[in-house]
Amino acid sequence: MPWEPIAITSKEAVDVEGDQVRVVWSLTKRPSSDWAREFRASEVARQGSAEFLGLPSPDVRLGGSIVWTVPTADLRGAVEHVKACVDAANEAERHLLERREEEIRRRAEEEAAKAVRLQAAQQALNALD
Repeated sequence: MPWEPIAITSKEAVDVEGDQVRVVWSLTKRPSSDWAREFRASEVARQGSAEFLGLPSPDVRLGGSIVWTVPTADLRGAVEHVKACVDAANEAERHLLERREEEIRRRAEEEAAKAVRLQAAQQALNALD
């Protein structure tokens, strides 16, 4: 199955407390643990209030959502930040998968070359009878 990037399908305000709102972003599919790690590690800059800038990162749920409680005044910054983190995680995961595929291909080539050398050694042994 070919790799497909994760996209945001919807965002919903699910709770408010004071000037804070909890937002849930739904994703097109459940993220892999690699993708979630890349999302959390992305170094996307935030724009907004000092309170917003000091918040912990959004919470990636392996069930297929992102949850983040942010100041209501910083909703635009939160949406932009989550979108940018999703893009960064997609790009990082794509590169990771490419590196893994390259490593698998390289190992297969090494194993094939080793099999050829082993066969040549066996033929040399057989010729000694």
